[in-house]
Amino acid sequence: MRKIRRKEEGIASTVGTIFALMIFTSLLSMFMIQVVPVQIKENEAEHDMQVLSQLSQLRSIVDILTITKNTNYTAYVPIKLGAPGVPVVASPTYGQLSVYPAGINSTYNMTVSFVDKYSNSIALHSQGSIQFTAPNRYYVPETFSYENGAIIRYNFHAKNAIMPIKPNIKFENSSRYANISMTLENIYGPPKTITGVETRSLGITLQGVYTQTYFLGGGNITISIKDTYYYGLMPLNFTKYWIQEISNMLNESGIAYVPSPLQNANYPYYTISGNEIQIYNVWNILVRMVYIEVEVGS
Repeated sequence: MRKIRRKEEGIASTVGTIFALMIFTSLLSMFMIQVVPVQIKENEAEHDMQVLSQLSQLRSIVDILTITKNTNYTAYVPIKLGAPGVPVVASPTYGQLSVYPAGINSTYNMTVSFVDKYSNSIALHSQGSIQFTAPNRYYVPETFSYENGAIIRYNFHAKNAIMPIKPNIKFENSSRYANISMTLENIYGPPKTITGVETRSLGITLQGVYTQTYFLGGGNITISIKDTYYYGLMPLNFTKYWIQEISNMLNESGIAYVPSPLQNANYPYYTISGNEIQIYNVWNILVRMVYIEVEVGS
């Protein structure tokens, strides 16, 4: 019989290779479990702040076009759809950009109604919104909504929202009467929703500006708000945040909240009923109607 010769060198090489693979696998696992999630979370957080900054730039451009009344120029605002991932090991996080123009299917609608001192019934509207949803994997999933010059930032985990950019609405308390000035924006253009990671541009064109002062001489106005849309099958209702923000603005101006209408009150105050705010003893209201067209570019 032939003798089988054992070579210890071969065993040592095999064991060394196995240990090297084990060490590599352990390091890769630690990298995937600890480093990658932290890096993606930072990328998603930075991306959310970038989107907020870009929507703030949109607000600034609309304000400039409104002041200059320039209807012969289209301004472009870049919107970064996705947050970067980690090369080789993790894909980018997708984002969704949607334009909901004014119309019967608009998700946002603010109506300001009143009767002036000449007994004319007036109803003015602000409609249309631009929304960005970041369904982040590690950072908080969020939605940003640009509507009537304001930006709402909604947190899916907390089911709560803040308004980091306020609308162009001002209340003045002159002791006996309230004076109001506000901008009502209307967004037009083709409805569109896109999802991806690339950068898209929003083309903003001013269609017109109309400014009018209405005299009420101590009358009342009603601000009614409807702000509801769906993300997939999930309903999102921003109406209460608008009511809350306008209430804060009224309180800061010294216009008091009362639970129900008062008889013969000689000072301005407001009440809340559902999705409506009623402001009493208003002397005049200056309204700037702004009409813009928005188109999603490449």
